[in-house]
Amino acid sequence: MRGRTAGILIVATFTLLSLALPAGAAPKIRFTLNKIGPQNGGGEPSVAISPDRTIYVSAPGNAMEFWRSTNAGKTWTQGSSPESPSGDTSVNVDQSGAVYESNLNVITGDQNTLQVDVFKSFDKGATWPQKGSSAISDSNASGQPALVDRQWLDAWIPPGHTTDTATVCMTYHDFGPSQLWVSCSVDGGKNFGLPVDAITSPLAQADSYCNTIPGGLKIVQSGSHAGRIYILWLAADPLNPVTGCNLTQLAAFHSIWSASSDDGGKTWTDQLVYDAGVLHDGSEIFADLTLDNQGNPYAGFVMNIASEYDIWVEASFDGGTTWNGKTDGTGVPYKVNADTGTHFFAAIAAGNPGQVDVAYLDTPTLVGSTPYGKPNEPSGDANADWNVYVAQSINLLSGSPTFTNVALTTVPIHHGDVCTLGLYRNLLDFIDVQVDASGFLHVAYTDDHNYAAGALVMANQTGGPGVGAGGH
Repeated sequence: MRGRTAGILIVATFTLLSLALPAGAAPKIRFTLNKIGPQNGGGEPSVAISPDRTIYVSAPGNAMEFWRSTNAGKTWTQGSSPESPSGDTSVNVDQSGAVYESNLNVITGDQNTLQVDVFKSFDKGATWPQKGSSAISDSNASGQPALVDRQWLDAWIPPGHTTDTATVCMTYHDFGPSQLWVSCSVDGGKNFGLPVDAITSPLAQADSYCNTIPGGLKIVQSGSHAGRIYILWLAADPLNPVTGCNLTQLAAFHSIWSASSDDGGKTWTDQLVYDAGVLHDGSEIFADLTLDNQGNPYAGFVMNIASEYDIWVEASFDGGTTWNGKTDGTGVPYKVNADTGTHFFAAIAAGNPGQVDVAYLDTPTLVGSTPYGKPNEPSGDANADWNVYVAQSINLLSGSPTFTNVALTTVPIHHGDVCTLGLYRNLLDFIDVQVDASGFLHVAYTDDHNYAAGALVMANQTGGPGVGAGGH
């Protein structure tokens, strides 16, 4: 890990107390920082919050790492690890409180190489008695003839059903034509159907054939679109004159796409969310998908639209037909950060419609772009100090939202390069934020600067303004 300072005492928790505010000033977000557990050779924590407010964190590392907190993140208990070694992981819950943890197998030398395993726990991750299979293979849940990468999952219990008949869906992309695939289970994650290609429109195919980066899968939990599945992805630049078309992340990813399905993932409708134009890049590193508590989708992402990498939001309030008011990807995104510098690892969560929290990494160092649109790494940020920020908006519905930005860390959590190429990875690829039933945010991130061996840490909101009961 580059830039880590060894030997610094571990400070598990501190609180940012709000000072006396001037008359008319907005109340401040209050929070504590709590150590989740050791980095264990990994990072990129995934967060889920169950109906009983238990917070779960999954992360890849020496094995599939898993922790839970039953007191709003103050203290953490490590659960069992269902599998080792570990690639990408994710954690999700359904309405019953059952927990799903997925793992991307690494090079195993057999049919499970770069395939996804999905495990289910009924006791908060103490044990994992269920492992899913696919229509093609009994030994993994993805069953994809091509090798796969970066899976995301979600779960939903339809009315009148139980966790044993929950709908559980996963998405990922392949290492061949780089399509976005979705496969679903209707028996609570025991058996997954054949993978379905979700890139169906000619324009989406033309934008995506060079490379894609999956940005999440969410299932609407209630309301008029209950059961609708959304996915999100970044598409690479097929016109880049320098990098050409390849499966690395060296090309610029300048368009963001969504797709939705109302028939359990059998058929898909693609929709362009935003296109910044050739030589702009949003692969720092995922465009993040979330739903509010009424099922409206939002995308949080990084993009060098102007002279620096900033954080942006697109939202849809008509079922994913228009994004920031446009159907053709020209809806002007809402800028989140207020400062100048470099901003990576966008993560978004929503509560009530139009109310969101967006977490990200921030440095005042201006990294800048290469001639082919990518961040100027590693030389551009070799001496950068990075902190974790969150921005909150409660008025996206206005069409001219404002964001209040708060530094969650005042001592840098990382010094030096933050690689966004998915190859040399110090903090790995992302951070995560979720909103609980009180509307309070919980941001998990990797800190490799203040802990001798690195640690996973969470900022847990304890007071101040919330965004309404968490979406999904």
